[in-house]
Amino acid sequence: MLLLYFPLQSWAWNWRTRVSLSVKQQPLSEVCRQLGKTYGIQFSYSRDVVRMSQMVDVDVRNVSLKRLMELVFDENGVEYKRIGEQIVLTAKKKEQRTISGYAEDAITGEKLIGVTVYSPLLQVGTVSNQYGFYSLTTKRDTLTLIATYIGYEPVMISLKDKSSRQLKVQLKPSNTLKQVEVTESAPKLQDQTQMSRISIPLSQVKTMPKLLGEEDVLRTMMAMPGVSGGRDGVSGMNVRGGSPEQNLVLLDGTPVYNPSHLFGIYSVFHPDLVKNVELYKGAFPARYGGRLSSVTDVSLKDGDMHKYRWEASAGLLSGKFIVEGPIWKNKTSFVLTGRRSLADLYMQPFVEKNLDVGDNGEFGVMFYDANIKINHIFSPRDRLFISAYGGQDNMKLLTDKEYNDSFGDKSYQEMLNFRLGWGNQIYSLRWNHLYNPRLFSNLTASFSQYFFLTDYRYKYESFRVPEKDNLFGKYYSRTQNGSLKLDYDYRPHPNHVVRFGLQGAYHIFEPGITQFSSQENDVYDTAYNKEKPGGLELSMYAEDDWRISDSLHLNLGLHISAFMIFPEWYRSVQPRLGFRYMLPRNWAMKWTYTKMVQYIHLLSNNSTYLPTDLWVPVTDKVRPMISNQVALGLAKTSKDKQYELSLEAYYKTMQNVIEYEEQAGNFQSATKSWDEKVVIGQGSSYGFELLAQKKAGRTQATVGYTLSRSRRSFPNINNGKIFPYKYDHLHDLELMLSHRFEKNWELSANWMYMSGMPLTLASASYEPAPGSSPYDPPLLPGSGQVDYVGDRNTLRTMDQHRLDLSVSYNWQRKKFDYSMNMSVYNVYNRKNPFYYYYKYDENMGRRDLTQFTLLPVLPSLTFSIRAK
Repeated sequence: MLLLYFPLQSWAWNWRTRVSLSVKQQPLSEVCRQLGKTYGIQFSYSRDVVRMSQMVDVDVRNVSLKRLMELVFDENGVEYKRIGEQIVLTAKKKEQRTISGYAEDAITGEKLIGVTVYSPLLQVGTVSNQYGFYSLTTKRDTLTLIATYIGYEPVMISLKDKSSRQLKVQLKPSNTLKQVEVTESAPKLQDQTQMSRISIPLSQVKTMPKLLGEEDVLRTMMAMPGVSGGRDGVSGMNVRGGSPEQNLVLLDGTPVYNPSHLFGIYSVFHPDLVKNVELYKGAFPARYGGRLSSVTDVSLKDGDMHKYRWEASAGLLSGKFIVEGPIWKNKTSFVLTGRRSLADLYMQPFVEKNLDVGDNGEFGVMFYDANIKINHIFSPRDRLFISAYGGQDNMKLLTDKEYNDSFGDKSYQEMLNFRLGWGNQIYSLRWNHLYNPRLFSNLTASFSQYFFLTDYRYKYESFRVPEKDNLFGKYYSRTQNGSLKLDYDYRPHPNHVVRFGLQGAYHIFEPGITQFSSQENDVYDTAYNKEKPGGLELSMYAEDDWRISDSLHLNLGLHISAFMIFPEWYRSVQPRLGFRYMLPRNWAMKWTYTKMVQYIHLLSNNSTYLPTDLWVPVTDKVRPMISNQVALGLAKTSKDKQYELSLEAYYKTMQNVIEYEEQAGNFQSATKSWDEKVVIGQGSSYGFELLAQKKAGRTQATVGYTLSRSRRSFPNINNGKIFPYKYDHLHDLELMLSHRFEKNWELSANWMYMSGMPLTLASASYEPAPGSSPYDPPLLPGSGQVDYVGDRNTLRTMDQHRLDLSVSYNWQRKKFDYSMNMSVYNVYNRKNPFYYYYKYDENMGRRDLTQFTLLPVLPSLTFSIRAK
């Protein structure tokens, strides 16, 4: 330690001694030297403790020594104390304070998720949580903070006092043509500990390609690497080799069991209501549990607190509206939306003609949904949210046809009446409470219900032989979930973000089937599975996002859960671990390990593509599904923050996955003893993902590529051999591009390519010997042969690819904003397969493999109007 002393003059001094001093851009050591030389004041300090190189400007005349010390040393973080005849200088202890509050849209009062609040001097910051709350603990002498958010103008916040306090951060939407404002303090991809995560805020939702007239959250998610939607017209996401029921979809924290409309063309999320979307493909934070493959967390807008607004649009396929505004200005707001398909109102005759449903036939497909949400502020510490959602899909097909033989005489008559429907109902009540500037809580009570119904009636009558058939069947399922969840968000220090909480949920499962058939005097009437089993699920979690140093960040978490279905208890401990280490040239290396457990199963027939959703709980024979996933990746954001690149490789194993037995189908297996009709096996998936994005400027682009494999094995299926899972495809490529022109024009395009998916078909046929087993496949139409089916999924469907285009024109008037959008789905009318079947050609006397395509080229024109 080096001590410096200045000579003590012969005269005495005290704090009231009058002094004069003038220095300009000189170090603190020069101030001490001049005071010592002129007034004989001795200073003692250590250069290892006090930074005396700090430059100061001082120009005072005839002031007290005490006042001069305040001006020079207090403002530069130096403490001073008289000991004897010398002044001892030490570094001032940095007291801390916490600045917290809510980040919101300055115009509407909407709380913003993911706003970065940053101290440029200390180079530390925080991000607002799912409810817009942020908390940043800094040194007491921090004078300036900067807040940034994608699509909003950055704001500089001056802190006039040095006490801890609540501070509302208000950001204004950017009105420039740059769709994303890039700022120096915006978070970079390599700074985030989390990997396998995709986040889309409100401003980016609006810039997504408008396919079929509107943006769609799930469709955009399916364009990301590691995520696919399967065949055209099939609802549900497949993430990293998993099946749709392994995805947890949350709407404001409440689970949604089927998030699709119209076989996956639209999602249940009204695009104008979505505020933020986060997708986790792996590296799941500890606060999530209950599914194996992914978590999609959708947050909805709260409603404008200051002004009434509305928007409406109508197109060839659907119409929708949204209304929002204050009930009690600055205290209570609401938002209401509604949406309905329109194509069924005018396209029905055209579709029926092409489907050849007969003179009395009928075909129709439609959907509708509605949301309402109320937001009330009791105090700066307490907020209440009430929300509800309801939606439904319906499809009906009625055919009534007569067939003639080659002589023109009536041969037989056939009638089919088929109906398919599904829907969701969701209700939630949430209470936000702020205990202190560092501790925030959210209490959520929610109820979710999903139902599925298929019924059919088939009649057949021959005019040539005395033969009649009369079949009726009903296939239905209902799942209910009521839960209470308490989450805490604690931010003791900028280097730590701690989250913990607990949840209790009760599940009710109601799968069932009713079958009736009548063939002359033979009557068969059966009702399956009238029981309503219920299961209680309990969970608790804790996680810490810990910044150990500038180079090393850790995310440590633990999720503990239990599921009780009388009289059995199933328990699990699920660790979550992730770390990020900075490599040279600002590349971030990330590694994660995640264990997930799922206590509910979906009975799904491997040979059908319809949403036959029968949710069932675990049993003593069918245990919970378990997955273990590891991922390794690299990530980087360019210096100008316009470009992002991430590379990830993953490997996932799954235990206790189920499949129907070879001879079982949905109608034979959805019984009280369904667990005796399924087999239990294992699965694995691995792959490589690349995501490159240009996120700023008039032109934005996304390239997502996945190279992957997904496998399953079951003791009693495929002779115990490993086979490709039905969602396995080697290559998946998605290209998205959007460009905004000078004069209110916007163009977007999306091109997808996916290699063929596994398929099982007959590989040979043979003549059955007399007295063959009754379990032999049925005779082929018009022949005495039966099919022989070899190994499972040894064939592949055709590769799929499709181009979608969208052009929008926007213009403004004094009171309203207008928009016209023209989009084309499947521009070059690619006939992607929906399913394959054998069709017997009577004239040629042979069977042909026939492909059925569900979605051809679909043009759409949509007009929107929005009140300012």
